[in-house]
Amino acid sequence: MKNFIYILFLLIFGISFSQNENSKKSDSIVWRKVTCESGTEQAKIDFDNGIYNCYSYGLIFDKNPDLSAYIQEYRRKKYGIDTKNAGCVITEYSQCYSKTMKELVLKKFGNDIFEKSRKEAEELYKKEKQ
Repeated sequence: MKNFIYILFLLIFGISFSQNENSKKSDSIVWRKVTCESGTEQAKIDFDNGIYNCYSYGLIFDKNPDLSAYIQEYRRKKYGIDTKNAGCVITEYSQCYSKTMKELVLKKFGNDIFEKSRKEAEELYKKEKQ
């Protein structure tokens, strides 16, 4: 009798926590947020609203963190471009967002905007440190 109750308990427990259908539907928030299409769409929306987030991904070793921070702040103040490292996790969403945003920023500010703004910021940084 104890074995019968024990087996019955396990069956009821297993059935009550089983999953009958896929919970990851196309209308779920998680699914929408991680697709390439939503990343591309969000980049266009942000760009149209004057939000220029140009993020890089991966591990970065900064030789001069103060200069890097100065360059980031300079770009943000002068051009409104927010550049920073967003970590090591690269999703389909973030990859497509970054690609689209970079294309739009280069089209608006010119193909050399990152190099140009880096040089401008380095010159100002050197003058301030003298």
